Amino acid sequence: MLFIHKTTEKMQTSISSFKKIILSVVFLAAGAGIAMAQDSIPAPEVTEKPLARAPFESGICMDLQTVAVPPAKTLEFVLQHRFGTIQGGWSDLAGLWGSSNIRLGLNFSLTSNLVIGLGTTKNNRLQDFQLKYTFLHQRTGGFPLTIAYYGNVSLTAVDKKQLQPNYKFVDRFAYYHEILFARRFNKMLSLQLGVSYTHFNRVDKTNDSTATNDALAIALLARVKVSPQSSIVLSYQQPIQINYDPAFVVRYPKSWMEVPKKAPYPNISLGWEVSTSTHAFHVYISAAQGILPSEIVMHNTNNFFNGFILVGFNLTRLWSF
Repeated sequence: MLFIHKTTEKMQTSISSFKKIILSVVFLAAGAGIAMAQDSIPAPEVTEKPLARAPFESGICMDLQTVAVPPAKTLEFVLQHRFGTIQGGWSDLAGLWGSSNIRLGLNFSLTSNLVIGLGTTKNNRLQDFQLKYTFLHQRTGGFPLTIAYYGNVSLTAVDKKQLQPNYKFVDRFAYYHEILFARRFNKMLSLQLGVSYTHFNRVDKTNDSTATNDALAIALLARVKVSPQSSIVLSYQQPIQINYDPAFVVRYPKSWMEVPKKAPYPNISLGWEVSTSTHAFHVYISAAQGILPSEIVMHNTNNFFNGFILVGFNLTRLWSF
C-alpha cells in the first residue's frame, strides 16, 4: 500500500509539472502572437509638407543674389553688364556709349542646395569666388520661409602701382557674407530680405579719412509676376558703416555704426524680368555701377535721388549634366 501511495504522489507531481510546462508554452505562444500582431500594425508615416515653388526664377535678380539654387549638376553661365550713368545726355547716348562695367561668371550646383562659382569683373580687375547654400525651404502648409547663405571672396588684380604705398598681398581681398530670407506669398508676389556684412582688408583714406573697412547692409527685393514668363522687380539696399577705430569710438561713441550721409549711397533698382526653364533676363535702371555685392555696398558713389542712374542687364543660361 505504501508503494502504491508513493507511486500515486509521483504521478500527481509529474502531472503538475506537465501542466506548468503546457501553461508556459501557451503563455509564450500568446505573447509571441501579440508581438507579431503589434509588428503587423503599420507605424504612422511621418511625411513632410511639399516644397513650395521657388520664390525667384534665377539665383541673381538685378544687383542682388536670391535664395534660388539651380538643380544638382547644373552649370550656369552669367553675364552682367552696366552702362555708364545718364548724366552725359546725348553726348554718350545716356550712358550707352559711356564707360561700362561687365562681369562673366560660371556657377555649378554640386547639390540641389549648394552652388559654387567663379567670376571676373572689368572694373578693378576683380576675380571672385562665391558660394550659396540653401538650408531651409518654404513648404506648402509648413515652414513659411526659404533661408540661404551667400558668400563671396574677391581679389583685385590691378597693377600694384595703382594700389596704396606699402601694400601687402592680403590688401587685395574683400569679403561679403549675407543671410537671405525669402517667401513666395502667392502666384504673383515674392519678397526677400537680406542682411549682409562686408569687409575690405584695406581701404583708400586719401580722399576720405572717415572711410571704414566694414559695413552692414539691409537689402529688400520684390518680384511681381505679370505673365507666366514676365515680372516687375524692385530692390533697395541700404549700407550701414561700421568703425572699429578705438579713437573714433571714444570721440564719437554714437557714430561707430551709422547710415552714411555721403557715399556709399543706397542702391535702388527697378526692372523687368523674363524667364524660361533655362534662361533668365533682366533689364533695369540702377544707381550702382559696381557689380559684386561688396563693391555695391562699400563703393557706390551714385546717388539715385540726384539722378545718377544707369541702365543694366543680366543674362543667365543653364545646362544640365
